[in-house]
Amino acid sequence: MVKDHSTPPEQVEAFSYVAVASGSKRHNMAKIYSGFYDYGAKSAIPLEKQQRVPMMVVVKCGTPDEATKSKPGNRGKRDSQIILMSFLQKVMFDERMTELEYEMFNGLWKVTGISPDFYEIVLMVDADTKVFPDSLTHMISAMVKDPEIMGLCGETKIANKRASWVSAIQVFEYFISHHLAKSFESVFGGVTCLPGCFCMYRIKAPKGAQNYWVPILANPDVVEHYSENVVDTLHKKNLLLLGEDRYLSTLMLRTFPKRKQVFVPQAVCKTTVPDTFMVLLSQRRRWINSTIHNLMELVLVRDLCGTFCFSMQFIVFIELIGTLVLPAAIAFTFYVGKFLAKPGPSPKFIRTEANMSFFPVIISIINSPPQIIPLILLGLILGLPAVLIVVTAHSWSYVVWMFIYLLSLPVWNFILPTYSFWKFDDFSWGDTRKTAGEKTKKAGIEYEGEFDSSKITMKRWAEFERDRRTRNNSYWGSTENIVGGGSQQMGHGPYDGYYSDQ
Repeated sequence: MVKDHSTPPEQVEAFSYVAVASGSKRHNMAKIYSGFYDYGAKSAIPLEKQQRVPMMVVVKCGTPDEATKSKPGNRGKRDSQIILMSFLQKVMFDERMTELEYEMFNGLWKVTGISPDFYEIVLMVDADTKVFPDSLTHMISAMVKDPEIMGLCGETKIANKRASWVSAIQVFEYFISHHLAKSFESVFGGVTCLPGCFCMYRIKAPKGAQNYWVPILANPDVVEHYSENVVDTLHKKNLLLLGEDRYLSTLMLRTFPKRKQVFVPQAVCKTTVPDTFMVLLSQRRRWINSTIHNLMELVLVRDLCGTFCFSMQFIVFIELIGTLVLPAAIAFTFYVGKFLAKPGPSPKFIRTEANMSFFPVIISIINSPPQIIPLILLGLILGLPAVLIVVTAHSWSYVVWMFIYLLSLPVWNFILPTYSFWKFDDFSWGDTRKTAGEKTKKAGIEYEGEFDSSKITMKRWAEFERDRRTRNNSYWGSTENIVGGGSQQMGHGPYDGYYSDQ
């Protein structure tokens, strides 16, 4: 994956940092490998088109005490995100940093020649996500055109549509949740969930014409709340242990309610979805429960755009209610259908409900001769979504997937939400990302020993650099920058001018 390492791989050391965990696991270690992307001998990209792409890989390896465990160094996805977010915050505000963050700073500087505080945008992509070639161009273009956009996402499509019936019923559901729903929320500038598999955030935003910047993703409030270690309530566990991506989007909207989170339909990616029912069940349990708790957080934010029924707050409230009543709604629908199927008179409230539901259409079609108006109503009910699909997705194939989705409505509207509510206190990730040797912890949090902060050294970048230069008795910037094989002026590195003026 990496070639032309700035430091030979066999000489790379592990450095300490403060992890998002509890007890002794707050102390973690990781290695930094920086160099350039290796296309490999079997790459489909012609040699003349292969560019020299700088890259840095952070490998969490854990402390020596956990070397014999099944997954040494693993602290979860949120910890990996906080490594980057905390690093960007400390670089922007010149705060004390850990040894790992100092090595990250040096690793980026060596392969790019650019100080990390110059970066404005970060793209988040999962390892199993395939991004379309022009997606990044569309996303960056949207960011450049509107500085008020603090985050955006593209459309996520399914790569294994025909793997099984489980993956087939997800195709249209993905289209609804990752295209139609996000398009609607984007009108208000408040997409409530930027999926971590494919999204982009603004690290800092320009303010005025005097080269001033406002921290967005690197904002201390966002980083502090997102790196919360005390996860001791049902609400916090659902927020921080099950739906990290959605909670980060919620934090951004709560911290910057006047800024925008939008959907860019031109940016497309493909991902692999669960193809067995038990894996789908565990995945949707996490998604549904985290959605409810995140919407409960977001519905209290009064500064979101719009007014009353035309406000984002009202939309969030309706989405919350709709998620909660799904099992009851479909159960009551079948209950009404049961009474209508019986001969003889039905209770008055059943007849009233039936007249307001879809059942008169079905009954009118079954009766002979069929009536015209119910047939027209049926055509409108099933036809309008099909028209919407063709207009927005420009693909007739989604009409077929829509009928498959309609057949599976009991799964989506009853089985999955009912199971999720029943497992409200289960904070494990289930089998979605389970690996060999890993034990599932239902409580979602594991206390193991006491955290000893004295094992982690924290200094400002200037102090780390001064100590390193003193040890080496040489200036850092003169020979270590490997960008293009050139060298720098003696004594000039990131922040040199800044610190000399203080």
